[in-house]
Amino acid sequence: MIEQSLVFIKPDHFNIAYFILSELDEFLEFNDGDSRKITAIVNSVKIEDIQSHYLYHKGKSFFDYMTQSYINRPIVLAIYEGENIIQRLVDATGPTDPSKASKNTIRGKYSSDSLELAISQQRPVINVIHRSESFQEALREIKVWQKYFNQ
Repeated sequence: MIEQSLVFIKPDHFNIAYFILSELDEFLEFNDGDSRKITAIVNSVKIEDIQSHYLYHKGKSFFDYMTQSYINRPIVLAIYEGENIIQRLVDATGPTDPSKASKNTIRGKYSSDSLELAISQQRPVINVIHRSESFQEALREIKVWQKYFNQ
């Protein structure tokens, strides 16, 4: 099934974002002709955009410090489209907790952080990349960021 998924490289890895996306393309074997990617740069994330993006975490103990960590910082957005792209991206990026990620995933390769440490220090986990977890989540997230792709 052809799907779309939102991906973004988080502010802490903005300086190597295109390198990471190129590596992700290679991992996904993105030269198959049936897949595509469009990218956009957000030079300064607005509070309303990141809060809308992470709306499903509103009310959780980490929501405020997580969303605040993006404000006025850059990210690189990408929309990937292709056959089973959501699961392919989940496999390529690894779990949210980088300490549980295989070294051949994006999170395992570029982060040595852990969810447990981040929570104990009341800060966001440094896990390099965001990607949609499900078809429904991808639809909602793409709507949040769509205006940046239309500029």
